[in-house]
Amino acid sequence: MSGSWRAVARVADIGPGDIIAIEVDGVQMIVGRDGETYFASQRRCLHRGGDLADGIVSRGHVVCPHHGWRFSTTTGCAADAPEFCLVTFAVRVVGDQIEVDPRPQREREPGHEPTNRELDRR
Repeated sequence: MSGSWRAVARVADIGPGDIIAIEVDGVQMIVGRDGETYFASQRRCLHRGGDLADGIVSRGHVVCPHHGWRFSTTTGCAADAPEFCLVTFAVRVVGDQIEVDPRPQREREPGHEPTNRELDRR
Protein backbone atom coordinates (compact mmCIF):
# COMPACT_ATOMS: atom_id res chain seq x y z
CA MET A 1 0.00 0.00 0.00
CA SER A 2 2.77 2.46 0.81
CA GLY A 3 4.15 2.21 -2.74
CA SER A 4 1.05 3.78 -4.29
CA TRP A 5 1.42 7.31 -2.85
CA ARG A 6 2.62 10.04 -5.24
CA ALA A 7 3.99 13.45 -4.23
CA VAL A 8 1.93 16.05 -6.10
CA ALA A 9 2.64 19.40 -4.43
CA ARG A 10 4.24 21.09 -1.47
CA VAL A 11 2.18 22.27 1.49
CA ALA A 12 3.10 25.87 0.66
CA ASP A 13 1.57 25.45 -2.84
CA ILE A 14 -2.01 25.07 -1.60
CA GLY A 15 -3.44 27.61 0.80
CA PRO A 16 -6.86 27.43 2.48
CA GLY A 17 -9.54 27.53 -0.21
CA ASP A 18 -7.11 26.79 -3.05
CA ILE A 19 -7.51 24.12 -5.74
CA ILE A 20 -4.82 22.97 -8.16
CA ALA A 21 -4.94 20.66 -11.16
CA ILE A 22 -2.69 17.59 -11.10
CA GLU A 23 -2.19 14.45 -13.11
CA VAL A 24 -1.17 11.18 -11.46
CA ASP A 25 -0.51 8.06 -13.50
CA GLY A 26 -2.45 9.56 -16.41
CA VAL A 27 -5.49 10.47 -14.28
CA GLN A 28 -6.52 14.12 -14.16
CA MET A 29 -7.44 15.23 -10.64
CA ILE A 30 -7.73 18.23 -8.41
CA VAL A 31 -6.15 18.68 -5.00
CA GLY A 32 -7.53 21.33 -2.72
CA ARG A 33 -7.57 22.57 0.81
CA ASP A 34 -10.72 23.07 2.85
CA GLY A 35 -9.57 24.81 6.03
CA GLU A 36 -6.73 22.62 7.25
CA THR A 37 -7.92 19.50 5.40
CA TYR A 38 -6.64 18.45 1.98
CA PHE A 39 -8.85 16.60 -0.51
CA ALA A 40 -8.51 15.12 -4.01
CA SER A 41 -11.09 14.20 -6.61
CA GLN A 42 -11.62 13.81 -10.32
CA ARG A 43 -11.04 17.00 -12.25
CA ARG A 44 -14.23 17.20 -14.32
CA CYS A 45 -17.70 18.06 -13.02
CA LEU A 46 -20.35 15.39 -13.53
CA HIS A 47 -22.89 17.91 -14.77
CA ARG A 48 -21.32 19.32 -17.93
CA GLY A 49 -17.62 18.48 -17.59
CA GLY A 50 -16.57 21.83 -16.13
CA ASP A 51 -12.99 22.06 -14.92
CA LEU A 52 -13.17 21.92 -11.12
CA ALA A 53 -9.61 23.29 -10.96
CA ASP A 54 -11.21 26.60 -11.93
CA GLY A 55 -13.82 26.27 -9.18
CA ILE A 56 -13.80 27.47 -5.60
CA VAL A 57 -13.92 25.88 -2.17
CA SER A 58 -16.83 27.14 -0.09
CA ARG A 59 -18.34 25.80 3.13
CA GLY A 60 -17.00 22.28 2.72
CA HIS A 61 -17.72 22.01 -1.00
CA VAL A 62 -15.96 22.33 -4.34
CA VAL A 63 -18.14 24.57 -6.49
CA CYS A 64 -18.07 24.08 -10.26
CA PRO A 65 -17.38 27.36 -12.09
CA HIS A 66 -19.89 26.60 -14.88
CA HIS A 67 -23.25 25.91 -13.25
CA GLY A 68 -22.51 26.02 -9.53
CA TRP A 69 -22.79 22.31 -8.78
CA ARG A 70 -21.40 21.75 -5.26
CA PHE A 71 -19.54 18.60 -4.27
CA SER A 72 -18.55 17.72 -0.70
CA THR A 73 -14.81 17.94 -0.10
CA THR A 74 -15.22 14.97 2.27
CA THR A 75 -17.39 12.55 0.28
CA GLY A 76 -17.29 13.91 -3.27
CA CYS A 77 -21.10 13.77 -3.43
CA ALA A 78 -23.24 16.53 -4.89
CA ALA A 79 -24.95 18.65 -2.23
CA ASP A 80 -28.33 18.67 -3.99
CA ALA A 81 -28.10 15.20 -5.52
CA PRO A 82 -26.12 12.90 -3.21
CA GLU A 83 -26.55 9.99 -5.60
CA PHE A 84 -24.06 11.74 -7.93
CA CYS A 85 -20.52 11.61 -6.57
CA LEU A 86 -17.08 12.48 -7.85
CA VAL A 87 -14.34 9.88 -7.79
CA THR A 88 -12.23 10.74 -4.74
CA PHE A 89 -8.68 9.90 -3.73
CA ALA A 90 -6.85 9.66 -0.40
CA VAL A 91 -4.52 12.54 0.49
CA ARG A 92 -1.81 12.75 3.13
CA VAL A 93 0.93 15.17 4.13
CA VAL A 94 4.43 13.84 4.69
CA GLY A 95 6.83 16.54 5.83
CA ASP A 96 6.21 19.42 3.43
CA GLN A 97 4.89 17.17 0.63
CA ILE A 98 1.24 16.55 -0.25
CA GLU A 99 0.78 13.01 -1.51
CA VAL A 100 -2.15 11.38 -3.30
CA ASP A 101 -2.97 7.69 -3.62
CA PRO A 102 -4.11 7.31 -7.26
CA ARG A 103 -6.34 4.35 -6.41
CA PRO A 104 -9.92 5.65 -6.14
CA GLN A 105 -11.43 5.77 -2.67
CA ARG A 106 -14.88 6.23 -4.08
CA GLU A 107 -15.93 5.52 -7.62
CA ARG A 108 -19.17 6.31 -9.39
CA GLU A 109 -21.64 3.46 -9.57
CA PRO A 110 -20.88 1.37 -12.67
CA GLY A 111 -23.39 2.07 -15.39
CA HIS A 112 -24.92 5.01 -13.52
CA GLU A 113 -23.83 8.04 -15.43
CA PRO A 114 -26.32 10.83 -14.83
CA THR A 115 -28.56 11.54 -17.78
CA ASN A 116 -29.11 15.09 -19.04
CA ARG A 117 -32.69 14.86 -17.81
CA GLU A 118 -31.57 13.93 -14.28
CA LEU A 119 -28.92 16.65 -14.27
CA ASP A 120 -31.08 19.43 -15.68
CA ARG A 121 -33.83 19.04 -13.09
CA ARG A 122 -31.33 19.63 -10.27
